[in-house]
Amino acid sequence: MRHTYIALPLLAALAGCAATPASPADVAADETGVEGPFDPMPPESKFDLDGERGPRVRDGAATEVWAVTRDWADVEGEAGIAWPADSGWTWEQKFDAWVAAAERMPRSTGYGETFRIPTPYGERSLEAPTLECAEVALLMRMTFAAWYELPFFIQGWDAHTRQTMYAGHFGFVNRDGANVSRFPSFRTRYADHRGDWAPGEPWPRDERLRGYRLGDDDGVPFLEAGAGAGAYFDELFLNKRAGYFARLILLYFGSANLADEANMFHITPESTRAGDVLLERWQRRGIGHTIPVMRVDEPVPGRLAVHVASGSMPRRQPLWEEPASARSSFTLAAAGGEGEARDGTPYAELGGGIRRWRTAVRVDGRWRNIVGEADEAAYLAPGDTAQIAARPDRFREILADVSPAERIEVALEQVEAARMHLRRYPASCAARTRREDAFARLYVVTEEVHGWDQARTDAEHRRLEDYVFAELEYEASRTCCWNRSTAAMFDIVMDHARAEQAEAEAAGMCMAPTVFRAEGPGDAGYARWQSHAEALGRGGEWVAWSADETCPWQDVVEDTPSERAVTGFCDALGGVDEPEPEPEPEPVEPPDACDAFGQDDAREDALELSGPMHAEICADDADWYLLPDGGEVVLSFRHAEGDLDLEALDVEGRRLGSSTSVSDEERWAHDAPFYVRVYGYAGAANGYTITVE
Repeated sequence: MRHTYIALPLLAALAGCAATPASPADVAADETGVEGPFDPMPPESKFDLDGERGPRVRDGAATEVWAVTRDWADVEGEAGIAWPADSGWTWEQKFDAWVAAAERMPRSTGYGETFRIPTPYGERSLEAPTLECAEVALLMRMTFAAWYELPFFIQGWDAHTRQTMYAGHFGFVNRDGANVSRFPSFRTRYADHRGDWAPGEPWPRDERLRGYRLGDDDGVPFLEAGAGAGAYFDELFLNKRAGYFARLILLYFGSANLADEANMFHITPESTRAGDVLLERWQRRGIGHTIPVMRVDEPVPGRLAVHVASGSMPRRQPLWEEPASARSSFTLAAAGGEGEARDGTPYAELGGGIRRWRTAVRVDGRWRNIVGEADEAAYLAPGDTAQIAARPDRFREILADVSPAERIEVALEQVEAARMHLRRYPASCAARTRREDAFARLYVVTEEVHGWDQARTDAEHRRLEDYVFAELEYEASRTCCWNRSTAAMFDIVMDHARAEQAEAEAAGMCMAPTVFRAEGPGDAGYARWQSHAEALGRGGEWVAWSADETCPWQDVVEDTPSERAVTGFCDALGGVDEPEPEPEPEPVEPPDACDAFGQDDAREDALELSGPMHAEICADDADWYLLPDGGEVVLSFRHAEGDLDLEALDVEGRRLGSSTSVSDEERWAHDAPFYVRVYGYAGAANGYTITVE
């Protein structure tokens, strides 16, 4: 526990001085008397289908967050937010359906799309909050359990007191089911408004809860100015106890706990469904990447199309990825595949790969997290490392095919998404690595399609910022611990880089830009950029290095650049010799029944849409239309004969969004001129009618 003691005379002397505010993690530690975050369970812990004996059942205890009135295996006939009446589904199946029912929407706080969360409170729904990746998965499982009074808990290891810590519907307890240290007595301390609120009435507000934050990067401005995670939890739960609990569980548990067999279990690739979680792990402790599975389609028998959405560090609204983009994550070595991490540990032993939540049940007076009977066929034992390591290759076989053109488009989208993240959080090492992973995939496909080598691809697609924010070795770079970098700092760093380039150009030479990284100890390691900020009159916008949590490499003096090969700056952006292509004979195109009206496969040939049209999509075809006055475009077809989707772009070719349901209709509305691309999902063919309203 961390305390600061200040003598009263000194306190009076400091009264007029601004103090550095404590981090949300420090505030929680001072409140509860327990340091976090919790570690995974010790390696000697063994978890099989039946899990292990957990905390003692103490129904109605003061620590209780919500009472358990249902079991996950129960079947009830009442209709719900994502299931019809008399569905015959268990609550596990209903959880999957709820996740899959999340509606895609443009992100309020950045590039791309996120999702809207349906709630059981009438028509109420909420945009996804701004979270780290593991926080997204944890919040979704815990929220559903709290709404429907289902048992839920997760466990971790407190290295300070050397005991197992349990957090769930019963609060934060030890193995005896008793409250730990000063964690709240949720049932007696906080309000539950579920019994005194009805649709149409004002939503109950808990101002204390609304004031809590997970970090200074958890803003949810779509709720109200200055709102953070606490305000979001207040809007999500009528049972405010669950809101207070959500804040603490997200501060004390993370991706390492989800990779722990105590809480989630490995499954076969073929059994992947909405609600599952893909984990990327390159170390046993510390951060990884957590990717919730949002929807799984089967466009043809035996082939899966998986949609995912993930947060990041620093926090962001979850970014929705379509199957073509998500595919690469499932096939990474860090997703529990072949090969070894830097310390020599096989990836298959680090907990990565596709996983599913264990189910909390009562057994002999204790709570226990088990693998349910319905999931036994999907279960992979943690010791079966051969099957675990084989999963990325299996995913390559069963995930829907992606054309080379789509692979290029996806890789470039992933590069741009990483750049967008860095423009807001320039110290993010995870974003640097994601960008380079995307470039690695781009190198492969551009060689296949165009015959380009890496240098040519870099010359075509690299930017100055990619070299300024070059990849760093995560476990040997202090910058990777930085938690408060800002968009203003990105501008300052890039202005410094452009000034360097202007000076080099004036001298008639090419010079690689200085990489933004720690160049020495403490704040001196970033002195050149801080000095530049001051020279620009923006010194107050430069935020000194700090880390919310203990970071093993925070004392590194000088950051280590990644050893991954990248074409040198002057070779790439200074131009590369490109042989003149041999002229090809002009192809003679036969009449195209799929583009009978001239709406060819390129935006430049888009057909102006002014009234209803009947057309046809052939396999791997696309039709383009222009709506010169904007409006709502409606695409109608028979889904059973071929799934068609549409994508909307503005007049500059920038993507506005898409409509990709599994119904007989797709729609998109825009109040300015825009283009529409109609295409078949996974190469599907079908006839359709397109109209504008």
